[in-house]
Amino acid sequence: MLINETSKCVITCKAKSIQFIMKLLKIDNGGYYFEQTPEKLLSLARRYKENGVKMFSKHPLFAHRYFSRAAKCLLSCSPLEDLDPSREGVETIREMQSLLDTLYLNIAACLIKQNRFEEVLYVLEGQDQRETPSEKAVFRKALAQFHLKRFEQALETLGRIDCSGSSECAALHERIKRAWREDSKQYNDMVKKMFK
Repeated sequence: MLINETSKCVITCKAKSIQFIMKLLKIDNGGYYFEQTPEKLLSLARRYKENGVKMFSKHPLFAHRYFSRAAKCLLSCSPLEDLDPSREGVETIREMQSLLDTLYLNIAACLIKQNRFEEVLYVLEGQDQRETPSEKAVFRKALAQFHLKRFEQALETLGRIDCSGSSECAALHERIKRAWREDSKQYNDMVKKMFK
C-alpha cells in the first residue's frame, strides 16, 4: 500500500466475518534489527515475549510467532558471546542469553501444542549440547521423542534429569515404558503371524 491509499479488508473468523475500509496515513519505520543497540533489542524481545505468554493458552500459533520474533531480535546480535561486555554490559549479555534460552523453551512448548514434534527436537538441539541443560528442555525433548515413537531415545533423554521430584516427569517415564512394551509386543505378534 502507498500513503493515502485505501483498501478493503476482510477478517473471517469461525463465527462471522468483519469487513472494513482502511486508509494508510503514514509509515512508521522503527529501523532494522541490525541497526538497533542490544539494549533496545532486549527491550523489544521482552515485549514480544510478554505478548506471547498472554496468547499461549488460547492461541499457541500466535504465541509461537511472538516468541519467534523475540528470538530473531536477540539472534540479530549473535553470537552473543562476541558482544563486548565493556560496551554492552555483562548483565545485558547475560540477560539476553537467559531470555533466548527461555524463548527456545517457549517455542518448543508451542510446537508441542501444535503436534510438531520433529521441530521440537530441532529447536532444543542447542539446549541439549550444554553441560547442564534445563529440566524443562530435557522433559520437552523426551516428550517429543515419545510422540515420535523413539522410546529408547526418550528414556535415555529423560534419564539425564531426576524425575523423583516431578510427578509429571515420573508419569511420562511410565508412559514411555508402557508404550515401548506395547509397541514391542505388537511387533513380535506381527512377526509371529508372518512366519506361521
